[in-house]
Amino acid sequence: MNRVLHILRDPALDGPTNMARDEHLLHSAPLRPAVLRLYAWTPPTISLGYFQRYADVAGLPADLRDLPVVRRITGGGAILHDREVTYSLVLDNSVPVATQTPLALYQLVHECWRLAAPRAAPSIESAPHYLPLPTPRTGPFFCFQNPGRTDLTVGGQKLLGSAQRRTPGSVLQHGSLLLGHRFASHPGADLGDPAPELVAAWVDAFIVRLAATLALEGQPTAWTADQLADVAARRARYAGAEWTRRR
Repeated sequence: MNRVLHILRDPALDGPTNMARDEHLLHSAPLRPAVLRLYAWTPPTISLGYFQRYADVAGLPADLRDLPVVRRITGGGAILHDREVTYSLVLDNSVPVATQTPLALYQLVHECWRLAAPRAAPSIESAPHYLPLPTPRTGPFFCFQNPGRTDLTVGGQKLLGSAQRRTPGSVLQHGSLLLGHRFASHPGADLGDPAPELVAAWVDAFIVRLAATLALEGQPTAWTADQLADVAARRARYAGAEWTRRR
């Protein structure tokens, strides 16, 4: 029997809902051995890494400091989610790369994105090996201010980066690919707001490459009523000040 990579394609959602859906997938036994979720954000939202201080938001440039803020369960720097493709990948320990070092999964997924890049984006490169490794606790406020090892770059600026959360038996990795910039203070590279059909082709190619690399069969799936009920319960935490301002 073929082993499945479940594929979820979500519409643009708010920050608390997006984070609740990712957390649900980390704990969802039916969506095993692997699930890939592709999504976007509305309105533009800043996600804080798990270890970051909420008070630092007050020091952001004027065009950013009033944006909605949500806290992730993954570490790393803050991300301004706006014109991007966001992915979330959950693997159980029956997928070999899930039991390897965090670096191995970063490299695997990012290389799939790089190889799936359309001809319109030939300048996408893997960051040099001498750059620092991704770390959940240290670095600049914004994740995209500086590239790290395993990230994808354009002209030396960060284009795609990811973060992880591990639980017994499973790993969640999610990340952002920047398509364009609306805000002057948004750090990182972007792809100049490519046409939606080009982005769709890139995403489709990424899914095919990722499934093949993981030796899984991609299978479209949909949220069930029970799953969405669990997401709604988890969303309350992400929408609340206690979680968002916990540090």
